[in-house]
Amino acid sequence: MLDLHAHILPFTDDGARDFEMALDMLRMAEADGITHIVATPHYICGANRYSEELLFGVYNRINEIIADNGINIAVLPGNEVFLDEYSLEHLKAGKCMTLARSRYVLVEFSLNGMPRNAETLLCGLLDSGYVPVIAHAERYPEVIENTGLLYEFTGMGCVIQVNSTSITGLMGRKVMKTAMNLVSENIAAVVASDCHSNMRRSPVLSQAYRIISAHYGVKKVEQLFKINPARIIENKDIARVEEIVHKGRFRHFDLFNFHFR
Repeated sequence: MLDLHAHILPFTDDGARDFEMALDMLRMAEADGITHIVATPHYICGANRYSEELLFGVYNRINEIIADNGINIAVLPGNEVFLDEYSLEHLKAGKCMTLARSRYVLVEFSLNGMPRNAETLLCGLLDSGYVPVIAHAERYPEVIENTGLLYEFTGMGCVIQVNSTSITGLMGRKVMKTAMNLVSENIAAVVASDCHSNMRRSPVLSQAYRIISAHYGVKKVEQLFKINPARIIENKDIARVEEIVHKGRFRHFDLFNFHFR
């Protein structure tokens, strides 16, 4: 599996506290079957907690730790960009990064709600050759109320990312139901961990993998956890599964009655 959304670089945002925690997170990810991680510290125009020098110093140190400890994971550079009217300018200037230097850029909005100019901001990225990957789409209030709102964004060419912790229920039943509906309606294209520590929000994908596999089958789960993340890293077009494997919308109580083998 490949994880395209991870706050694993210490001293950059609200993710890993220090290198010791980052090492523990890497070991957890390796044990979980993750082979690639894109490190995506938050990028907020004018409000970052790190300099470019610090960011790349931490990134290089993480790769040294991987080599020193024999961890079989590739960590690649990226950012989670808080999308505003300055983001495109900063991307073009190289102040913030796309996912693994591809044309795909991980973007987020305030969890209090998407801005009124969200479509305009996304169009600006698309018109400049970037492909927005909308992070943790299932957590926005507007999407919880109506997942169909995202059809406009996917129709424009955006990619929708869902968090594994939303699928497992860590973020609550409403968010979990929304995440599973995004999967069943073929709106979600990628599942990632959005990990922040070695505790509750850890770099673990396998539990969500098993849930989606049980409900929607191997073809769907491979697309979300392996095929599309790999294509994004390789800067290729993502795969889209047209048929809905599971008839009807996901009901939240199904998951709580599901037992892992």
